[in-house]
Amino acid sequence: MLIPNQISSTELNNRTINLLSVLLAQQCVLFPLYFFLPSWIVVLNIFIALVVYFRVIKRNWTIPTWLKVGLTCLATVGVVMTFHRLAGRDAGVALISIMYGLKILEVKSNRDVYVITLLGFFVLLAGFLFSQSPLIAIYQFIPIAAIFNCLTSLQSLHLNNGFVDETLSSTVKGVSKYLILAIPMMMILFVFFPRLSGPIWKMPGGSRATSGVSDTMSPGAVSGLQLSEEIAFRVKFEGNTPPAANMYWRTLVLDDFDGFSWARTEGFHGRFDLQTAWESFKEIETSSTINYEISLEKTRQKWLTLLETAVQIPKQSVMSSDYSAQVRYRITDRIRYKASSRLNIKLENKLSQPQRVVATRLPQNGNQRSREWAVEERKKHNTDRDYILSLLARINQQPYFYTLSPPIMERDTVDSFWFDQKEGFCEHYSGAFVFLARAAGVPARVVVGYQGAEKNPMSNYWIVRYSNAHAWTEVWFEDEGWVRVDPTAAIAPHRVEELLRSDYRQRDSLFDDFGFEAVDIENLSTLKRLQFWIDQANTGWNDWVLDYGRDKQQDLFKGLGLSKLNSTQVVVMMFVLLGLFLTWVSWRWLKVKKSSDILTNSLEILEAKLARKGIKIEPSKGALQLANELRGDIRLARKIEPNSRNELIKVLHTYTQLRYSPNKNSLSSEKDFHKRVKALRIRVLD
Repeated sequence: MLIPNQISSTELNNRTINLLSVLLAQQCVLFPLYFFLPSWIVVLNIFIALVVYFRVIKRNWTIPTWLKVGLTCLATVGVVMTFHRLAGRDAGVALISIMYGLKILEVKSNRDVYVITLLGFFVLLAGFLFSQSPLIAIYQFIPIAAIFNCLTSLQSLHLNNGFVDETLSSTVKGVSKYLILAIPMMMILFVFFPRLSGPIWKMPGGSRATSGVSDTMSPGAVSGLQLSEEIAFRVKFEGNTPPAANMYWRTLVLDDFDGFSWARTEGFHGRFDLQTAWESFKEIETSSTINYEISLEKTRQKWLTLLETAVQIPKQSVMSSDYSAQVRYRITDRIRYKASSRLNIKLENKLSQPQRVVATRLPQNGNQRSREWAVEERKKHNTDRDYILSLLARINQQPYFYTLSPPIMERDTVDSFWFDQKEGFCEHYSGAFVFLARAAGVPARVVVGYQGAEKNPMSNYWIVRYSNAHAWTEVWFEDEGWVRVDPTAAIAPHRVEELLRSDYRQRDSLFDDFGFEAVDIENLSTLKRLQFWIDQANTGWNDWVLDYGRDKQQDLFKGLGLSKLNSTQVVVMMFVLLGLFLTWVSWRWLKVKKSSDILTNSLEILEAKLARKGIKIEPSKGALQLANELRGDIRLARKIEPNSRNELIKVLHTYTQLRYSPNKNSLSSEKDFHKRVKALRIRVLD
């Protein structure tokens, strides 16, 4: 018997498929991938979408087979030519995206729609291989809603030819209901599922992202990062917070100069024992320890960034004799580590002969003017310290400018900068400064890292961006050790480019006093507040979702009193909790189903009673039509005893009145009808 709000399965399967709703769902799934794929793939998928749209408009037009085959071959060849392979993250996702886009050309039946929508759920996961930001996670709700809209359109009673089903509100309610039911299951699986030692989404891929400071430095290497607002790392201080002027974040020491670029002397700096080294320095007793935790973004290098001067480093890292910390692997994902530092510690008050040779060597040729000038200038001063101070005084008193866009230097870059151009960024100043120190026989080296930080006033952490990238110098003095000297701090304030003054003021000036004021949230612009709020959300997402690893899981279990459970017991508990939840959901669903539509349940009971008596009702036949046949169809009437037939006709008329009544039925009237159907006895004639 045909129940209202239903159509026959034959009619449903033969109905024209609404391709526009399928197309909408497919493009919503592919949209986040368009930001990471080559532009030609985006153009190709959009072209396919336009072909499908044209097919819908021209209802009699069929997409030719040669076009399907041609696009498939063209796409495969394009992926191979672009990536030179079919394996790997970038090539694999590109190929999957194209094939998923082409799949809509083959949609002919409801089964094809089910396949393409099911594939959509898997293709959605591909976006997380490129980015795990909260924005892309929140966006997932949009394609999920579009997929459910497509499925609803497929099963809807009315034929819909638009992008969105006419019952969109009911679709949104249905999606919301399913998501609400999924949240507890998601939480149980997230909390209790055994954590892997590495990230789930780690796959070999391209290197499009900026990687921060490099292991070499040449003119323009650091200034190229100055305009980047990407975050290098975030840091939380435990207790004491150093002044911004002392926030020198050390990454790498460069002590080998080839005439143009500075690099690290490989194989020279051995492993350094921190504990033994600090015992020989009295200054460490008078310097307070600063404890902090750094969340370092991927750098694709092995070097860690630490606040000068580190006295405790992560267990998985080693410290070199030049006080650079590194790990054994390239950092291809965000990592988190704790460290401790003390300010104003003098390093290595004794310098060995091999160390002195490395710290004073220069190329045999080049920058002859600077060499001769340094030798003559050194003769004018009694000590190395006085000579270094004279260099700083020259920078301050002569027209040296701090700029992001210095003029092109000649082949001898130090001569050109120091005597002619006198304009440059931190790499120009630090490189020339170390060269002039070494030319006079004073040990010196370049240090690259970051300087300063920006406090997020909405939270308790500091932000260091790539724009904070900086290069400074260390000079070695007898009985003092390595001393940090930042030549850019000697530049007169009025010769600092406007764009750079914000970062410049965070450094201790050698000749003027620059105060660093804390950020007042009330004085922030709306855009800046929004930026801080977004970064706070990203940080929370990183802390509680992406960085929820084995250690954090163990800490959580300890807080819940589950630390004594082994992995097997935790998995059993997870399945028990899932089973209890699903049992509760099933019980609620059955209960609601029984009480949701009393009239439909009553009609199903009536249909079952007739079937047991050998009376089969066609699916397309309604209640009123059956009542009329019981009166006029002699063969059907002879099967049922007259009193039963009259009672059955009354029941069918009552059902029709209740179902199609313009006024809402009372619950009691529907329950009374349900009892009447259950009590009905149908007697047939032999």
